[in-house]
Amino acid sequence: MSWQPYDETTARRWDAFVSGHPEGRLPHLTGFKRSVEETYRFEPFYRAYLQGGDLRAVFPGFFHRSRLYGRKIVSQPFNEYGGILFAVNAGPDERWRILDEFGRVALDALRTKKFDHLEMRHPADIPVGNPRFRFVPLCQRAVRTLDAPDILWADLASKDRNIIRKAQDFGLTFTEDHGEEALRTRFYPLYLRTMKRLGTPPHPRAYFLRLSRHLPENLKLFCVTYRATPVAALVAWAVGATVHVTDMCSDDAAFFLRPNDFAVWEFLRWAHDRGYKLFDFGPVRYRGQEIFKKKWNMEMREYRYVYLSPGPGRPKNPYSGPGGVLDLAPGLWRALVPAGVGRMVGKYLRKEIGL
Repeated sequence: MSWQPYDETTARRWDAFVSGHPEGRLPHLTGFKRSVEETYRFEPFYRAYLQGGDLRAVFPGFFHRSRLYGRKIVSQPFNEYGGILFAVNAGPDERWRILDEFGRVALDALRTKKFDHLEMRHPADIPVGNPRFRFVPLCQRAVRTLDAPDILWADLASKDRNIIRKAQDFGLTFTEDHGEEALRTRFYPLYLRTMKRLGTPPHPRAYFLRLSRHLPENLKLFCVTYRATPVAALVAWAVGATVHVTDMCSDDAAFFLRPNDFAVWEFLRWAHDRGYKLFDFGPVRYRGQEIFKKKWNMEMREYRYVYLSPGPGRPKNPYSGPGGVLDLAPGLWRALVPAGVGRMVGKYLRKEIGL
């Protein structure tokens, strides 16, 4: 009865465990592990808590070395979520025991590797106030129950319903795409344009292709087309009863068509019609995101990082507030980095910051 290192023989049970958990997300799945290892060569720190052969908790993470943010175990890099998931029927006493043992295992790994901190990105199963961990509120996140389309429509303000009607009048189409060719030719060019506009280093195309290969049943790719030309794309991940949008991209020349509004509306209808129960729109970090996400009548909940440290030092993260690296980086990236150069160096900058 203890935390055991991950091995491939537990992959099927691990993924079933994650899919049956209400807080299970893309980065908890084993296909995410393989994709990050193959693309970024991070060393994994994955542990499973077994009791008599029964899986009672999982922890996915990677050792991450950064000149900016130090040496940390991160759960999970390149994503908004991570941390421990407990068996849904685990009681408070069992969770406390498992978490207490995890603290000892993680601290031992940090000391052995001479790493500074363990960072978990919104670990929903760790109760706020546990004295072993440091809780850092960062922003809010947006979620909502997937009601029937007529309820979703009634929840929208009249001006937002008019935006969607106009998009429909323009003849926009929303289709689910499948396979690597759609990622290569329809999604990724729009993704590169959007990352340039936002001032964000892009992931390499190989990262998305590997996610598609390792998680074909979970990856949901949609494209908005205008006059046979892709003008927007949306990537979501279906895990259990939840759909979580991780990437929205669009052609700035088509903003007058409002393809992003159209894409979200059509995606909500698609998700409800296929029986999903919860829509996770992710963190809300700046005013533009807040305006766009709130209009879908989202419930706003706290979003936080949680840390475990063997020493007194305070961890750094890219969202640490005024003066953080990310305050200036987007403007500099937009102004100084040509698109072609950004595509070549994006992988290395992403690897450095772990986002």
